[in-house]
Amino acid sequence: MCLLQDESVDVALLTETWLTDHSNATTADIKSYGYTILHDYRSHSKGGGAALLFKSNLKYNPTHLKVNGITTFEYTCATLTSSVDMKILFITIYRTGSILKKFFEELDNLLGVASLKSDYMLVGGDFNIHMETTNDHSTELEQLASSYGLKQVINQPTHINGGTIDLLFDNSNLLDHSSLDVKSVSVFIYYCFKLMVQ
Repeated sequence: MCLLQDESVDVALLTETWLTDHSNATTADIKSYGYTILHDYRSHSKGGGAALLFKSNLKYNPTHLKVNGITTFEYTCATLTSSVDMKILFITIYRTGSILKKFFEELDNLLGVASLKSDYMLVGGDFNIHMETTNDHSTELEQLASSYGLKQVINQPTHINGGTIDLLFDNSNLLDHSSLDVKSVSVFIYYCFKLMVQ
């Protein structure tokens, strides 16, 4: 949490949170640092999870996309409204396991619904698809994202053994690419970036 404060992070997209519905001490700690948390957790097993952290002063709303039957990834989403009433939808995705055709179908369904909910989207998380090389999976993910105007903006290794598997897709043109920095802390990866919006 100190790292988020040190970097003046307003919004954080987190995966593999390992939070449960009983994570009261953890969520209380997050709130004590001036953040609110929105998270989805695995109710059936340990591990995984996707979360969004927002500075407490930001105006956001949890966004329910009403996409049923997603089984190949976990996600959390919320809409941030700027001071000029611009809506930016943040989606955190955590995908693990084998890469199945069904993943791309479910992601397409999610992005289709999400694209109707806001002015702009930032979609990030641990996709576990290597984007540093051209392969069938990276090509399919890039083409799918592109069909929604989303561009993958992480171009440096995000995994301890190399490779770019933690991704950030943007269709807003509000992202200051010169401010984009991938930080590695222990086993966690996070991105620091600035949005060019008030």
